[in-house]
Amino acid sequence: MKNSKQHTRIVLAILVLLCTNFLIAQTALNVVTTDSKVTWTGTKVIGYHQGTVNVKEGKVMMKDNKLTGGYVVIDMTTITCTDIPDTDPVPKKRLENHLKDADFFDVAKYPTAKFEIVDVRPHPNKAERYLVVGNLTIKGVSKRWKAEISPSTQTDALFVAFADIRFDRQQFGVAYKGLADELVHDTVRLNIVIRAK
Repeated sequence: MKNSKQHTRIVLAILVLLCTNFLIAQTALNVVTTDSKVTWTGTKVIGYHQGTVNVKEGKVMMKDNKLTGGYVVIDMTTITCTDIPDTDPVPKKRLENHLKDADFFDVAKYPTAKFEIVDVRPHPNKAERYLVVGNLTIKGVSKRWKAEISPSTQTDALFVAFADIRFDRQQFGVAYKGLADELVHDTVRLNIVIRAK
């Protein structure tokens, strides 16, 4: 009995040591929000809309100059439309308000969205990219989702990359169906530029 307890203590000590060494070996970089941005694209039967959303915060985890994890939080209250010019303020404001209301992202109730990486893999077809799996949270709904990440700079001191996430809005409760002649497609594309240091 005594030997069994001692064996258990040794195993636990080894596990703690391994986990500690792994965490120490990683470097946490802070996302520079002023140098990072999200561009969204939504399509419909008669065209498309595009705009931006601000990055609120995030971290990138690096080890041996390679991406190992991280997360990014998006401030949904800052969603804007860029394909309608400022010289046409009424339809621009109308669309932006509609995107923020309960038909779409309901930003008063859900002011942020988040993508948190849980697994990083080499891309099977493109050696210069990562294929990551993470938890995507929109309108309080979290689902496992894939994203492609293409780094242009990756060191333990600086990480610059482009991420491509395409999500099905219906799975996150963004369920506005549109008018009969203006049906909104389900897939929304997020192009994310991240700079962390």
